[in-house]
Amino acid sequence: MKMIIDWINNALTGTQGWATWGVVGFIFYCCRLLIKRLYNHYRNCKTSRELVEYQFNPENVQSKTQYYIETRAQNITPSIEDEPGTSGAFIVRKPLIPFFIEEAFRKKEENRFYLVLADSGMGKTTFMINLYWRYTSFFNFKKKYKIKLLPFGDTKILDNIKKIKKKEDPAKTILLLDAFDEYNKLIPPDTLVDCPESNNGNDNDKQWFDKVLNEVIDSVCDFRKVVMTCRTQYFPEQNENKPYKLEIRRHDDKGNYELVKMYLSPFDDHDINRYLDKKYGKLNIRKRRKKAIASQIVHNSKKLMVRPMLLNYIEVLVDSTKRYSNTYQIYQALVDGWINREVKKREDEHNDSEKFRQSLHYYSRQIALRIYEKRKETKVLYLSRKDATDVNVDLQDYHMTGESLMTRDAENNWKFSHKSILEFFLAKEAAENPDFAMKLDFTGMDMVKQFCSEAGIASLVLSNYVRIERDEFLMGSPDNERGRENIEMQHSVTLSDYYMCKYAVTIADFKRFIEELKYQTEAEKQNSSRIWDGKAWIDKTGINWRHGVSGEKRQPEEYNHPVLHVSWNDATAYCSWLSSKTGKTYRLPTEAEWEYACRAGTTTPFSTGENLTTKQANYNGNFPYNKHPKGEYRNNTVAVESLEPNAFGLYNMHGNVWEWCTDWYGESFYDECKAKGIVENPIGPATGSNRVLRGGSWYNPAERCRSAYRRNRLPVSRYNYVGFRLVFVP
Repeated sequence: MKMIIDWINNALTGTQGWATWGVVGFIFYCCRLLIKRLYNHYRNCKTSRELVEYQFNPENVQSKTQYYIETRAQNITPSIEDEPGTSGAFIVRKPLIPFFIEEAFRKKEENRFYLVLADSGMGKTTFMINLYWRYTSFFNFKKKYKIKLLPFGDTKILDNIKKIKKKEDPAKTILLLDAFDEYNKLIPPDTLVDCPESNNGNDNDKQWFDKVLNEVIDSVCDFRKVVMTCRTQYFPEQNENKPYKLEIRRHDDKGNYELVKMYLSPFDDHDINRYLDKKYGKLNIRKRRKKAIASQIVHNSKKLMVRPMLLNYIEVLVDSTKRYSNTYQIYQALVDGWINREVKKREDEHNDSEKFRQSLHYYSRQIALRIYEKRKETKVLYLSRKDATDVNVDLQDYHMTGESLMTRDAENNWKFSHKSILEFFLAKEAAENPDFAMKLDFTGMDMVKQFCSEAGIASLVLSNYVRIERDEFLMGSPDNERGRENIEMQHSVTLSDYYMCKYAVTIADFKRFIEELKYQTEAEKQNSSRIWDGKAWIDKTGINWRHGVSGEKRQPEEYNHPVLHVSWNDATAYCSWLSSKTGKTYRLPTEAEWEYACRAGTTTPFSTGENLTTKQANYNGNFPYNKHPKGEYRNNTVAVESLEPNAFGLYNMHGNVWEWCTDWYGESFYDECKAKGIVENPIGPATGSNRVLRGGSWYNPAERCRSAYRRNRLPVSRYNYVGFRLVFVP
């Protein structure tokens, strides 16, 4: 024994002491790392077993804890931080899990209900799983209460809440309720695709939403604390810089509960770098190349990759360094990359890899369509195995991992690993199938709406039309309006109800029309269109609807811009095509319908008031209105959903592109209307040589973007600043 002790002393104090201490330290580090991994594995397995009862996928639980970056929250929604009026707002950001574990769950405070809001893919479910994981940890010495995590996507959620009440004391139980936006009862029972947006419809939806929310609060009001997550869109009235408490009716009619509201903060550069370090390691030589590619993808698409959900799938994108300009493109790359990965894994099992690839695409889209078609019947966003197998593709070909786009729950139901992936496939179907697009219902699926907008689907989707109700208004401009012309004589007009599209017709919309009818536009027949070359207007050869303002060919990522180089005749041909496909009568708006919709209840030069800034509209900012400060000159169109809509929900009525109206143009027509007193549904002169244009464009000064400003061109003419939008009458 003495010899052993002497040997150890010599080893630690002799000439090789430092080396020995290094070996001991390395062994200690490895043991610590091994213990940590074993403990985390045990915790993940335990958490998965606990949550699988409530329809959580075990592999998803593990992936959401393995690369977790601390969730932070703030008091103001991130979507309005850079908007006018909020730049001076006091924004508080703080780590969310420590707040709940160390403060909210421990203190006997009045606040019992918490609402965590975020847009799609911002990590709401990941936060809830990690809050549950952290609170139930052996090392959480502040744990005093039971905690339960349930998803609203489970149709049995209210039954499960009742079971918990029977087993546990609610007053000593914390309840986490994830994804209120996926609650099956949120879809109003009388939602109809054939009834686009109207004031009454919005009011009914709001009443139904309040009713469902109150029912949920009533069922959980006796728990110690309740934390709910939801997509931000369901609380639109809270998206402003206001006190962040929402009042909910108490079940005992003794006033209101206060629902404390907070928003998840997007990742910043530090968060993204930490995530990549966790994913690929700080000094992992084998993954160094992948990490560099992932960093490049983030750098190229920084504004898009602040969403944790997209970062979670970045492994699928590492084979591409493409610069993504919208979320639709990223999801397309995710789907293609994931399917390519599945095909590569099974190269030995399939003789025809391309056929297998197409089958996976087909199967994924068919599953999405089947979920969409059955969602009102089943009240869920997944399919039973029987319904899934009806698609006639071997399910065994799908290999489920934490990064799969589709998963199976404990009851063998098939669902997409994230609701937004389901929404992408629906938007993709709409982008390639006009018949489906025309019937698409956005209710409860805000990302479908965003994807469709980014894909350039505008006039094809019935839900994109706004109902404008019968009213009387003064058409034209007052004598004292700056920039007024004599052809703007004010007169009284009464209009019947009509529906107008929120957006101008996009390149993507027009492309479907061209391809289906094999239609040739006037620009194609004459092989030219009119553009500004920087010095003069010229008829440039080879230019048509496929091209932009300078004659450059539009890229797919620009297909959500308004179509240009189209004549009045081309626009009416498009209306006829869409009418024949739907059975509705689509047409160009009358000049009176256009102006009333543009004004949106205002009598000022613009729907924005006495001034129009380049943050509000796309025009030549070098020429502002009435000596106001100059603004940006983009020298190009912007996507149709860009900038803020007017009070009617219509986008880019001022600027971006001139829009064709159905009327013949007549200089004395306003005077004739004035002499009649009040005219009802005027349609312009009976004959003429030119058709009316309204709204101004990216090229024009602000003055020509006024609500009352009028211009006209020959029906065959086409320019790089003229487009159109549609209306129909119910």
